[in-house]
Amino acid sequence: MSNNKLFLTKHHQLNALAICHRLCFPKTLSDKLGIAYIAKTFDWFLQGENKFLFHIENEQGKIIGYCGGFVSQGVGDGSSSGMLQHAFKEAIIGIIKKPWLVFNKEVMAAYPFIFKNIKRKIFPSTYKKIFIKYTTEEKKYAGLVVIGVHPVYRGKGIYDELMNNFFEQAKLKGAVGANLSVKKNNARGIGAYKKFGWEVFQENKDTYVLKKEFS
Repeated sequence: MSNNKLFLTKHHQLNALAICHRLCFPKTLSDKLGIAYIAKTFDWFLQGENKFLFHIENEQGKIIGYCGGFVSQGVGDGSSSGMLQHAFKEAIIGIIKKPWLVFNKEVMAAYPFIFKNIKRKIFPSTYKKIFIKYTTEEKKYAGLVVIGVHPVYRGKGIYDELMNNFFEQAKLKGAVGANLSVKKNNARGIGAYKKFGWEVFQENKDTYVLKKEFS
């Protein structure tokens, strides 16, 4: 019988969570930008009642899996831009420490956002965020933003527990369903999502948007 325990993540656990994330996704841009950047992006989930972040610890107290999501409050309330903006300073510091990252494809793709955010910092009066709040009648959907399982613990039911708890957390936030974005070449991830009832809702150039309705 497993002695693993699930917890809502607290601020003091973010560095440990970042370490787990680096093991789950080595050689990615976030891994290269470092623990401080990753921890700050996870801190985004702790800001606001519409977000949630939780993790699983083994009997030694080591984080072996995690998941984060949020329920959008309106148009313009995105997770990717929100997380990057929240960790903007840490991202810049990470690039300064590793200047070759300026040529990283993901960093280059983010240039428009980076320059816009720099302008926002220097000239805050010229920046106006577009946000249209949903009406009370509109259905709310939870976005699955991050999910990861420590490599050593894959295939041991951790992913299933994380996904099931994501659904429960989303329902507690008033969501009637959920959505996520996944790269088209991530066949393993797509297969794992489909086992939990996720279906392809939209096809983009490099990604699929998957959706799941709660019963």
